[in-house]
Amino acid sequence: MVGSQGTGLKSRKFWVTVIGITAIVLVVFILARVNIGGEVISGTVTSIAGIVGAYVIGQSYADGQAVKK
Repeated sequence: MVGSQGTGLKSRKFWVTVIGITAIVLVVFILARVNIGGEVISGTVTSIAGIVGAYVIGQSYADGQAVKK
């Protein structure tokens, strides 16, 4: 797809993924410093990853459906 090249940094999916990864790293460091248990950290990381993953998959599906029309 020639028309979509060069739009990577403008993509909402890209920025949501970057923010999600940054949030996961911050949560791990902050909660580890406060001596929060590993189960809480794991649950929080899983929640963030699930939300980001669901958004990216859903938006990809919507983008694919828009291209078909």
